[in-house]
Amino acid sequence: MSSSEPRPVRRTVVQRTLARGLFALALGLSAASLSGCGFQPLYGGSGVGAAASDRLMEVDIASIPNREGQKLRNLLIDNFYPSQRPGNPRYRLDVALSASEQKLALQKDATAVRAQLLVNAPYRLTDTQTGKVVFQSNSRSMISYNTLEQHYAAIVTVQSAYDRALEDISNDITTRVAMFLGRES
Repeated sequence: MSSSEPRPVRRTVVQRTLARGLFALALGLSAASLSGCGFQPLYGGSGVGAAASDRLMEVDIASIPNREGQKLRNLLIDNFYPSQRPGNPRYRLDVALSASEQKLALQKDATAVRAQLLVNAPYRLTDTQTGKVVFQSNSRSMISYNTLEQHYAAIVTVQSAYDRALEDISNDITTRVAMFLGRES
């Protein structure tokens, strides 16, 4: 190293301490801003989540036709009921399920190497005492997957795409219904 080249600048102890202090201040300010914005956790011991998880136990999940519908219902049951099913439910959740596939990425010989699965699930929450629909919405999931030439591998790939879509939809429905029921209490 020649004497004309500049030496690398080292941070002094004061600079490092100042940087750590500024980082701690920024972290504290961001935590304080979250507490003042009305943020409430969905799940946990207080806030919307405490009431919402208890209120999910008041929902009966109606049967959904077809094999994919049964899978979705089982996923919803796992999400809604951590221990047991409700004895006298106040609400009933009705879900319809439809799916469509679209071929993407076509080759010159018109065979697809990529496909997309769109699963649509409109649902409604009905008050069993009044028969009135209190909440309704629609959940969708779009999953892309590779199309394969081997028959068994192609079947497994499509089934995996359906399973991922149903998992997404079940989580979305659970979250939205929990948020609605949490506001109701």
